[in-house]
Amino acid sequence: MTCPHQPTTILPGETEVENRYLRYFHHETTSGFQSAYDWTLWNRLVLQGCHHEPFIRYAVVAIGALHKSLRTLSSTGREPRTKDNEPMAKLHREFAYLTYGKALKKMQQAIDTGVDHGPRHALIACLLIVCFEGHIGNRYKALTHAKYGLQILQQWTSHGKQKISQRGKPTVVSPSPMEVEDEIVEAFRNLDIQITTVNDGRAVEEHEQEMEQDSSIVNSMPDCFDSLDKARIYWNIIMRRSCHFMATTWGRTQPDLLTREFETKIPGTVIVTVGDNIYTTSAKVDEGVKIGQKRSLVEISRWLEAFEPVFLRMQETSNTTLREHVIAMILQIQALALKITLAGVVFTQEILYDEFLPTFREIIRLSADVAAVCHSKVDADFWTGSFILDLGLVVPLFMLLLRCRDSVLRCQAIKILKNWHMECWWDPLLIIEIGQFIMEVEEAGMVDGFIPEEARAILTAKSHCPPQRRLLVQCVQRTGGPDGGLKWTEKFIRW
Repeated sequence: MTCPHQPTTILPGETEVENRYLRYFHHETTSGFQSAYDWTLWNRLVLQGCHHEPFIRYAVVAIGALHKSLRTLSSTGREPRTKDNEPMAKLHREFAYLTYGKALKKMQQAIDTGVDHGPRHALIACLLIVCFEGHIGNRYKALTHAKYGLQILQQWTSHGKQKISQRGKPTVVSPSPMEVEDEIVEAFRNLDIQITTVNDGRAVEEHEQEMEQDSSIVNSMPDCFDSLDKARIYWNIIMRRSCHFMATTWGRTQPDLLTREFETKIPGTVIVTVGDNIYTTSAKVDEGVKIGQKRSLVEISRWLEAFEPVFLRMQETSNTTLREHVIAMILQIQALALKITLAGVVFTQEILYDEFLPTFREIIRLSADVAAVCHSKVDADFWTGSFILDLGLVVPLFMLLLRCRDSVLRCQAIKILKNWHMECWWDPLLIIEIGQFIMEVEEAGMVDGFIPEEARAILTAKSHCPPQRRLLVQCVQRTGGPDGGLKWTEKFIRW
């Protein structure tokens, strides 16, 4: 999609350098992965906003400059990395930070004086900060602003309604679309899911409230979807509900019993432990957790059954577009991965994941197909994915690296991730290093090609000081014995 007001004209007070980075941003959000994702937020709303709000324009210029710096230095980008690139990358980066500082000042002014605009200015500001901080690898600062934006949106939409349109399409409508567009609402609902996958410290009551918000829509889900778009909208709703459900279990399944403090203390780091995100491991399970888990699994199974005819139809590439083909495969991958993640809520033995070996194979097969399609696009770039606010392949493949003990499938997942792009704050290169760490620990106890229960490792904690690309990671093995012995391993990884 092309922005109807392309930012090619130099506005009063704007320099040629600023305009060049603005045009660069425009190119990046109208090329690359548009075959799989909806870029309306960036290439319409944000770029149009550049003509009306100085803080949006400054932020976009800063993101464009930072993106250019990262691509110039990255060996994963389209331009080869050499020492000659470093001075130019530094200039891009310095200009990005200088302009970002101007954007932050303009944001505060706009929010303080923009009472007539409702929460729109604050929400767009949050999204731009999330994007910038995500680009530099400061995922926890990005998470903080995503949570802040969600609080603003929740307060504003407290009197809004969710409904089924006359044509049966589920919609989460803005109370006032002229004030806050639906694309902004959808962006924050996608970030809501992202938060649960990384580090979510919200109260149980808040998760329960978010689950209830979508219950009527799920109850109205048809037995068979008549379009890919309808399947996609229902999937986002079900995935969001499932993630919020899993967050309600962390306090009841006692994953903290599997953790200990790091032996190495690093000042200024953010520590994320098992029980802070959906990739937790239960030490104990009560009946209430089992009941809730079954309910969520039923919702996913209903969706998969309703999606099957659409998915099979979309596999016939001669009758569908590449974009539809990719979206259908990504939806199927996410549904299969989430089904395994939900099943694991009641697992207290890692060997139980072995029953999903056929599903792991299917996830790898589909992921390889998606990667092949995306790599066929000459504009594909590692850093372009930083603009994506919804989940793609990285999170499902992360789950596979943690839970699948088939070394061939794990190696195939790593191969796909090596050539994949960023997804918001999910860096595939980091995920590869974590996966290889877990494999290294587990395979030391391998017996005749099989990893027994006592050798299986559970990721328990990460200690990170962003934006450094160095992380201390910890895992535990339940070695058995009368006291249920636990063995921890820690390692610094770089990416």
